[in-house]
Amino acid sequence: MSVPFVQRVLKAADRLEEIFMIVALTFMTVLTVFQVVLRYGFGTGIVWSLEATTYTFAWLVLIGMSYGVRTEAHIAVDLVTSRLSSGAARVFAFVALVCGLAYCALMIYGSSLFVERLMTLGTDARDIPLPRWVLTGLMPIAFVLLALRLVQAARPVLWPRPGKTINTGDAQ
Repeated sequence: MSVPFVQRVLKAADRLEEIFMIVALTFMTVLTVFQVVLRYGFGTGIVWSLEATTYTFAWLVLIGMSYGVRTEAHIAVDLVTSRLSSGAARVFAFVALVCGLAYCALMIYGSSLFVERLMTLGTDARDIPLPRWVLTGLMPIAFVLLALRLVQAARPVLWPRPGKTINTGDAQ
């Protein structure tokens, strides 16, 4: 039996997310070490290294948010939900999902406007010879990915399969 198309796309997104994070972290580390060696060993440096590592770190944080939701690596405070009934915990999870999706919607809208205005202005980055909108264009994409991951994380809690236990974040 073949894997449904949506599952293949999600699996590919998972892999791309992980590869992006590996490449970004490796790039930042290598560039920073290289810059330190050049500066302290040879008295010179790369002009654009700080700006490149700053943008790369921002990308890493943006993609890392969705990765953290997908892998359940974020801190979960279950003081309230662990004391609720299954139904009440589902309502609480739904409210949390709505709040998270509202935040994502605001950030998608705001970051899209920001990128659009940067495109209109046509300004380049300070030290990197690229338009700023190219370097900040990941913001709306990252928040779309975060919204997708929030829905994925909430699905088993909000719409459990028959016969499966509901994980409401109870302490183990």
